[in-house]
Order: sequence, then structure tokens, then C-alpha cells
Amino acid sequence: MKKGIIVAMVVGGFFSLLLTSCGEKFTPLTEAQVSAQVDSLFTAQKDAKLEELRAACQSKAEAEASAKFEEMKNAAVASK
Repeated sequence: MKKGIIVAMVVGGFFSLLLTSCGEKFTPLTEAQVSAQVDSLFTAQKDAKLEELRAACQSKAEAEASAKFEEMKNAAVASK
């Protein structure tokens, strides 16, 4: 029983020492800081998503144009 308590105290002391020795103290963010971080993350993700959608749209348009061209070419060859 005493060994269990001593082990628990040693482990607890080790973890508290480990966590307090990180050197960086917790400081909560202000509303302005939170808003600024949210805005910057949103802007970065918005730009990446827009580029992804533009690329998908461009490749779809090219595929449709190629398919239509091939269809018209085959129709012209068949009518000869």
C-alpha cells in the first residue's frame, strides 16, 4: 500500500516537473487575436479550395471539348 502511494507521488511529481519545465506559460488569446487567426486560416484555405475547384473545372471543360471534337471528327469521317 505504501509503495503504491509513493509510486503515485513520484509519477505525479515527475509529470508536474515535466510540464512546468516546458518554459512556455499559457496566455489566453484575446478576441482580436482569435479573430485574426480564424481570418488568416479561412483566407488560406479559401484560396487553396478555389484553385482546386478552378483546376477541376478546367480539366472537365477540356475533357468535354475533346469528347465533342472526337464526336464531330468521327461523324465527319463516317459521312464520307
